[in-house]
Amino acid sequence: MKLYNLYFLLAITLFITPAFAQNSIANIPLPEHLQDGTTWIFQEEVSDDFNYKFSAQNKKANFGANKKWVNFYQSKWDGPGTTYWKYNHVAVDGNELIISASRWKGKKEAQPKALKFNKMNKPHGGISAGCITSNKTVIYPVFIESKSSVANIVLASDVWLLSPDATQEIDIMECYGGKEPGNSYFAESIHISHHSFIRKPFTDYQPRDKGAWYKKEGVSGWGEYCWNNGDRKYVKTAVYWKSPVHFEYYIDGELVRVLFDKAVATKINGKWEYGYPTMTNGKLDQAHGKQKITPFEITDIYSFDILKKASETSRVSIIDPYEYQGGKGFTKPLNIIINLESQDWHVTAGRTPTDADLNNPEKNTMKVDWFRVFKPKF
Repeated sequence: MKLYNLYFLLAITLFITPAFAQNSIANIPLPEHLQDGTTWIFQEEVSDDFNYKFSAQNKKANFGANKKWVNFYQSKWDGPGTTYWKYNHVAVDGNELIISASRWKGKKEAQPKALKFNKMNKPHGGISAGCITSNKTVIYPVFIESKSSVANIVLASDVWLLSPDATQEIDIMECYGGKEPGNSYFAESIHISHHSFIRKPFTDYQPRDKGAWYKKEGVSGWGEYCWNNGDRKYVKTAVYWKSPVHFEYYIDGELVRVLFDKAVATKINGKWEYGYPTMTNGKLDQAHGKQKITPFEITDIYSFDILKKASETSRVSIIDPYEYQGGKGFTKPLNIIINLESQDWHVTAGRTPTDADLNNPEKNTMKVDWFRVFKPKF
């Protein structure tokens, strides 16, 4: 009997536990809006509960079941602004993915060596940070969700998707964490957006209306909220990339913003505001320093029918108004990327981490509890 029990326990450990670990994140309820009778298929090959260990390494390495991730960006580029992505700023502690940041050490820096020394002419202002990229891509229709804890530091904590040729990007979460120095305005929002690029000459479009910045009642700074005096809190951010011209964004399971073809709907102060972009002489119209969205309707409950009518009224795409993608929308397979970064526009404005924050292991880390992907079955 005892021998049988031993074999039984071994069977659980070797065979059942890994599947159960993955199924546990698969079984977390999807957002209510998606519970409409659709059958959702869990994509285990690009999902991760991070319930294993991967030690920080000073070399490029794959990690996760079946080598899901690499501890760097998708190409040799080592980061924007004053960022220097480093292999040894990525780890998994048995429960979570840990992405950390520290002061860049110049000639004593860790691997990989910088492609460009002294970025933005700030020899003492560089930031070493972690970045991971999936070794497999995702393609629409696909629902992608992460449970993350934003670093309480003036860096962007990011979960995003990017095509291998870096021309199509969907931002699931872009959050500028810490309030200091001078970052309290940006720290109170989660940026949910997308980019359509031309690489040469470099040209970038993203929606710049007020609805691209999500604010939650009671949160004056997402870094402070997630840090929670060391007792970390987490926020779930998600996108349903439904079609080349249809993106749905979710925060903590709540639908908060939808872009469809030529119109957008955003939940602001409890109301759904529908509208569409316009152009004058081939340029997107602006108002009050942001992209102008012509109001169409306001409702208490989201309605795709109303959004569709707004799109039919509009003549300008909200996805790719300048047709950098040939008028086809987002059609390319995208890599999954999770990282910290020091973006140039923040550095230019003087918003950059202090040495004290960079040396604080509680504040200088972004943590990811899990990451999961589903595809609908039609």
